Amino acid sequence: MIVLSFLFLSCVLWATPSGLNNIPTADVVAEKTLVWQVFSEIGESNKPDYFTGFKYGPIKNLEIGLDGRIFPESALEENAAFQVKYRAELNDDFSLALGVSNVGDRAKTGWENPYLVATYNLGFFRVHAGGSLQRDNEGAFGGFDKTIQLLDKDFTLRTDIVQANDSHDVTASVGFIYDLGRNFLWESWVSFPTQSGKENIVTIKLNYVISF
Repeated sequence: MIVLSFLFLSCVLWATPSGLNNIPTADVVAEKTLVWQVFSEIGESNKPDYFTGFKYGPIKNLEIGLDGRIFPESALEENAAFQVKYRAELNDDFSLALGVSNVGDRAKTGWENPYLVATYNLGFFRVHAGGSLQRDNEGAFGGFDKTIQLLDKDFTLRTDIVQANDSHDVTASVGFIYDLGRNFLWESWVSFPTQSGKENIVTIKLNYVISF
């Protein structure tokens, strides 16, 4: 109930491909698995908006997704943004992925965001690094994650940093994802942008996983 209260009392940001807090990773949704998402960000001066989306694995190593605003201003189909990502598993510990997100009406969603990212499992934790080629906002990104057991459920600690504002600033973040059981996953993180005029943001995301 606490999670749902946050979701419906705060503003929502665009969904992203499978990844950490603010960056994509080489992870993809499992084959024939659908993840429905509702997500929200909480900041001092946010305007209330609400979005929903999904990501799906139609075949092994391929992920597709669609996101858009559901209210109050626009219908979902008027501002929908697509994303697609393909992963190459080089070995059990090392994967590369090529993708593009934010594909939609540029007047409403901005430029599409092509990216390349690598994920490597070092054993004690995983490391992720890559770069984005989004027009006027190119930049590098990286992060770490570590999964532990909490109350017999997976609890993953995550941190990342991404260049922003055409590589003039960065946004760092720390957060987690927790398995709530019954196919629900709870994600939350805090973002710390260095760009002037940008405030720290707390993000909350609720995922529901369906396997076919």
